[in-house]
Amino acid sequence: MRSCFLVFVLILGFGCAKNNKVSEGTLSPKMQSIGDSLNTYFSKLTEMEKFNGVVLAYKNDTLLLQRAYNLDNDVKSSAYVTDSTQFDIHSISKLMTLYLVVKLENEGKLSRNQTLDAFYDDFPRGDQITLNMLLEHSSGLPRELMGLEGEEYEFTSDQIVELAKKQEVIFEPGTDVQYSNVGYEILYNIVSKVHGKPFAQCVLEEVFEPMGMEASGAHFFTDENRVRNLARNHILKDSLLTQVDNIQRDEFRTARLYSTVEDLKKFLDQVSREPFKSALVDENGVIAKDGGSKGARAQVYSDLEHHFQFVLLSNYDEMPFFQTIADVAKILRSEPVEFPKEIDRKSMALDVEILKHYEGSYAFADFDGMVLEIRVEGNQLAIYQENQKIGKLKAESPTVFFENPKASESFEFIKNDSGTYNALMGWKGIAVEGKRISN
Repeated sequence: MRSCFLVFVLILGFGCAKNNKVSEGTLSPKMQSIGDSLNTYFSKLTEMEKFNGVVLAYKNDTLLLQRAYNLDNDVKSSAYVTDSTQFDIHSISKLMTLYLVVKLENEGKLSRNQTLDAFYDDFPRGDQITLNMLLEHSSGLPRELMGLEGEEYEFTSDQIVELAKKQEVIFEPGTDVQYSNVGYEILYNIVSKVHGKPFAQCVLEEVFEPMGMEASGAHFFTDENRVRNLARNHILKDSLLTQVDNIQRDEFRTARLYSTVEDLKKFLDQVSREPFKSALVDENGVIAKDGGSKGARAQVYSDLEHHFQFVLLSNYDEMPFFQTIADVAKILRSEPVEFPKEIDRKSMALDVEILKHYEGSYAFADFDGMVLEIRVEGNQLAIYQENQKIGKLKAESPTVFFENPKASESFEFIKNDSGTYNALMGWKGIAVEGKRISN
């Protein structure tokens, strides 16, 4: 989801409860302790009105937790979920794309080293951009198609490729990394062409059906509608839990997939084995992918070195997402974590000369190049967007600033190679970098 705005709010109470299903049978004391810690973590997060969704966790092939957590235990609530609810999984489709590309490569039908000119006659820099660059976000293509916000829903896969041909690269292919949904739309198109059917149908027939993922499907471009119990997505608006449309007009329809925690565990089991493991695992021995949009968050995570897996699906986007994922991994590694608790941040006074280091404009590529300007006003920093003030920041430390003392969102200034500072902005549990573009 591409639209964003800088609003940090204090969440007020609207009730919380949970619907539970846990593993039956006897766990060892150590395994029971890990499972209890996970349950305590998400129970506290839910009590703080920061989570609504389902968590599934395994360690050493033992089920530790499979549980739904609800802000409202009324089954008629629009946010109510069970452990078998289907959720939109958004960019987790990218991990399935890599799986399909590796599968096709093993079948001799394509190569990750092939360039785009093997598939398109007139793609600019088609002799330079490889499939692997698209997979690794190093093609130089922008995150989104520029100038089309709100129209993305209308386009077919072929039309998206034609529009992608008109985009300017933001760096020379292979020289940098920038997350690119455009690059993956091209991959979806290529997989579709090789199979001779829409990408969503490819996923259904090449991933979901062979793996027994019977509760997984796609919203568009498939022969079968598998929606049975789809979670309805929610945001916090004016301190109230508010339902939003699952299908946003500023999102492409090509890979709009949904699944359940149990089905995604089946997918993790498959990709954690060769020939897929070596292609998908990172330098830490982890296969993972996050996804999300307005009102939804999703994560799959398989740590092959420490032998655990977890799936997290949420139909509410106020959770401290990346912190939660990091904490769950620590719990499953039997490392200490701090359980969620109410935030009460304290401000400190900084010399104006320190504040002046941060004055300037910052471009956030992950938010379509959104530019925020930081100005010193009195003894604080003010945030401007298109010359309109949208917030004021208080210092928590010489480099970390916040607006709402009850929220985790921050602005952190990090020194860059040029001797100035870049900004790391927290937004709905996600950290995005803003590069300094002017003083």
